[in-house]
Amino acid sequence: MWFYRHLLRVSWKEKRTDKAILAELQVRRHLLESIRKRKLSFFGHICRNKCTLMKDIIQGKLEGKRGRGRPRAAYLDNIKTWTRRNSTEIYTMTERREEWRKLVQKAVRAANASRSDAG
Repeated sequence: MWFYRHLLRVSWKEKRTDKAILAELQVRRHLLESIRKRKLSFFGHICRNKCTLMKDIIQGKLEGKRGRGRPRAAYLDNIKTWTRRNSTEIYTMTERREEWRKLVQKAVRAANASRSDAG
């Protein structure tokens, strides 16, 4: 965003939103969709893996006390939000690789569409 603002010669004192800058340049953010796709793909890979320790870490099923303050966003919470599915549906779907790939593509497309509608 710094580069885009510099390109348009927008001062840091001006109260212009990032959405307005991106709309003026007709640019989309590609980094977030790439991160989302990779995170979903990696999750499917982990769920199909036989290693139970890695699954337990991703699912957050480790023993011990939680730290004080607001809980951090869990890895699984992002997956649930993006796919709009609950945990049991997600785990059964990752076993069927082709179906999981279609769901990943659909989730990334839906996220892009909702961002373009908002901006």
